Amino acid sequence: MNGMKYDPGLVLPVLHTLHEQNDFVIAFRTLLPAASGTESDYFILSSGNNKHHAYSYSSKAAGLVKLNLTDASLDLIWKTFMQNELFSIRDEKDIANFCAVKYHIYNSYTYEFLLLSKDRMKILSYYNPEYYDEACFGMAERRKIINSASVIQYIHPGEK
Repeated sequence: MNGMKYDPGLVLPVLHTLHEQNDFVIAFRTLLPAASGTESDYFILSSGNNKHHAYSYSSKAAGLVKLNLTDASLDLIWKTFMQNELFSIRDEKDIANFCAVKYHIYNSYTYEFLLLSKDRMKILSYYNPEYYDEACFGMAERRKIINSASVIQYIHPGEK
């Protein structure tokens, strides 16, 4: 996995135990504009010993809630993440991509993935990827982020 050395100070405290107990932890949220006044909930997938578990986390509830998803659903999410190369793609800001309509929208949402392995971490952040996928086509990484977020929304519709 590319990225940076694991830094516990950059990770939600609630993820520390999951990180210690698993080989990988992937946390996803849809960041909303600050003006919305709404905090984003997290969908979290942990993977260790060839078993996957899913959780949700809301700062309002201040706790991790284990989701009751089937093994087939968890495997589908994991396989989609692997097919879309979340551990190797780059963050949007690190990819040169000229687009004439790049700044035509403001105060939109951002898809954010936090990926943790035993000693590495990475944050993938993509601003309104569906809009830019149509307006500024040609960035394979953006399509991979959309696919990864879509499988979560398909399996666990409460996440958007």
